[in-house]
Amino acid sequence: MVDLPDEKTPKRMGEPAATDPARAAALREGFSQTIERIERLIDLETATLEQYRPIDFSEFNHRKSHALLELSRAMRAVGAEARDPGMREELERLSGKLKRNLATLEIHLKAVREVCALISRAIQTEESDGTYSSAIHRRYEQS
Repeated sequence: MVDLPDEKTPKRMGEPAATDPARAAALREGFSQTIERIERLIDLETATLEQYRPIDFSEFNHRKSHALLELSRAMRAVGAEARDPGMREELERLSGKLKRNLATLEIHLKAVREVCALISRAIQTEESDGTYSSAIHRRYEQS
């Protein structure tokens, strides 16, 4: 005897179940909670960066990667036919926070590059005896 799947059992792994209103509402609530957790994480990272406090980038990267996986699963569970305008608004709000986070990260990355350039120039100046200075190199190129 073969067990046939009922209405609530997905046919394949990852395939959303049939649209039971209570299940759809629970999945929608799970989606909203996932968005809220991601927003708190992004807000925390952005605030930490804006306050110029030490930050563990590898930890935040790990947590954001996990959050992306969680969001993917939540969206897949809800299914395309069950999505509503409220979900789109939540995703747009999250997108805005991600853009602000990206802008803040870019500021810090630019500062790191500038500090690295300063340190590199200082090391080159300290190690150089002036024989191969950029002024001599420029005079050679012009002739």
